[in-house]
Amino acid sequence: MPEILYIATYKHFDSMLESEIKSLLLGHQSFFQDSSNLVPRTSFSGQERNEKGNEITVISGPLHAGKTSLLKQIASDLQGVKIYIDFEDNRLKEQGSEIFQVIEDTVAEIYEKESESNDSGQIYYFLDEIQNVPGWDIWVDRLNRQGAGIFVTSSRASLTEQELSSRLAGRSKILKLFPFSFEEYLLIKYSVIPKPNSITPSLSDEILCAFLQYFENGGFPDVIKTGNVKLCQKYFEEILQKGVTAGYDILDINALKKFAVFLISNMACENSLDTLETVSGVENEETVHRYLNYLEDNFLLYRVPKLNYLPDSKEKTDTPHKVYATDTGFFKAVYPNYPDSLGLRFENLVLLELLRREKQLFYFRNKKECDFLIKEENSQKVSDAIQASIHLGSQAVREREILGLMEAMEEYGLEEGLILTLDDEEVLKIEGKDGMKKIVVKPVWKWMLE
Repeated sequence: MPEILYIATYKHFDSMLESEIKSLLLGHQSFFQDSSNLVPRTSFSGQERNEKGNEITVISGPLHAGKTSLLKQIASDLQGVKIYIDFEDNRLKEQGSEIFQVIEDTVAEIYEKESESNDSGQIYYFLDEIQNVPGWDIWVDRLNRQGAGIFVTSSRASLTEQELSSRLAGRSKILKLFPFSFEEYLLIKYSVIPKPNSITPSLSDEILCAFLQYFENGGFPDVIKTGNVKLCQKYFEEILQKGVTAGYDILDINALKKFAVFLISNMACENSLDTLETVSGVENEETVHRYLNYLEDNFLLYRVPKLNYLPDSKEKTDTPHKVYATDTGFFKAVYPNYPDSLGLRFENLVLLELLRREKQLFYFRNKKECDFLIKEENSQKVSDAIQASIHLGSQAVREREILGLMEAMEEYGLEEGLILTLDDEEVLKIEGKDGMKKIVVKPVWKWMLE
C-alpha cells in the first residue's frame, strides 16, 4: 500500500520551549517505566492486545478505570523501543497539532539511544488521551503506515469510533475497558483468583464477604486499593467537567448535573424520553436526548433498549430503555441520602459484567419482565435470558422472577434460563407452554468467576 504523505504546517518552537517539551516527554518515559503495584487486567490476552504491532489499538473507557495501567501491562510484554506520551498534560495540549514534529524529533533521539541496547528495531507508541489534540488520527495513521505499533487510550466513545471508522478503517480495533471485575478485585485483595469448582464452604464464605465489599464500593482501581468510596464523587465531577462540559456546548451545567444525578439515583429503571423530560426537570425532549448521548459518550452511564418494543404509532420512535451507571460505587457517592435499592444496584452489577463479556444486551417486558436478553453476535437470535435478584426468599419475589424469565424464554424459544442471586443455588424444572424448561439459580459471584 503506498504511503500517504502527511502535510502539516508546524509553528516555530524557540529552542528553550523545545527543550522544555523534550524534557517533559523524557519525564513521561520515566513514569511509564515504573510498573510497581501494577495489577494485571485478566480480561485481555496478548493476542487481543495486538502484540505484533500491525494494528492501531484503541483502549476506550471511563476516566480512572485503569487505561494507563493497561498500557503499562501491554508494554511489559513487548520487545522494542516504547514511547509513552500523556496528552492529558496541559503543557502538551496547549501546543496543538504542532507538537507532533517535536515529538518525532525527541523520539528519534530516544530510538537511537535505546536501539543500541535493544535487539528489536520495532517501535511502539503508547498515547494517552490523544483525542485532546486536533489531527491526531492523521499523525497516528502515518506512524502506523511507517511500521510503528500504536496503542491509544480515549475516555470518549464516539470520538474514536467515528475517526477509526474512516481514516483508520481495517487497521484498527477498539478494546473496551471497564472498572475492575470481581476477578480482578480478588487479584488485588488476595493475589489469587479461585476456581469455582475448587471452592470449599469456608472459602465460599470468605469470597462472599469480599464480594459484598466489591458490590458496595465498586470497581475503580484506586477505590479498591484505598477503600475510599468518596473518590467516586470526585470521578463523577471530573467526568462531567473534563468530559461532558469541556467537550460539548453546555448552556446549563447545573441542569446537566441534576439530570446525571437523577439517572444514577434511578439506575436500572425503565425510561423513555417522554418520562425523563417529565420527571428529571429538563425542559424539552431534544435536550434530554442530547444529555443522554453526552453522558453515555463519556462512559458515565449505559443504556439497554427494550427488545420487544412496538410503537403505538409510526411517528413514535422513542424506544424505552433502562439506564445503568458505569460503576456501582457512583450510587452512594453521588446521592448518599437517597433510599438505597439493593435490587437495582445488584442488577447494575450484573449488567457491567455482561458488558465486560461483550454481550449484545436488551431487556424484555410484556406481562412480566426479564432483566437481560442476549442476542448472538451478528445475529437477531436471542441466545440467553437472565434475571438478577438479590434473594429468592419470599414467595412473591420467587414467583415474579421465575414468571418473568419463563415468559421471555417461551417468547424466544429458549430451553434454559439463568437467575443470578447473592447466595441461592438450585436447579428448577418447570413445565412451560411448549414443554419442560430448565432454570439455573446461581450465586452471582460464582458466575463472575466462571
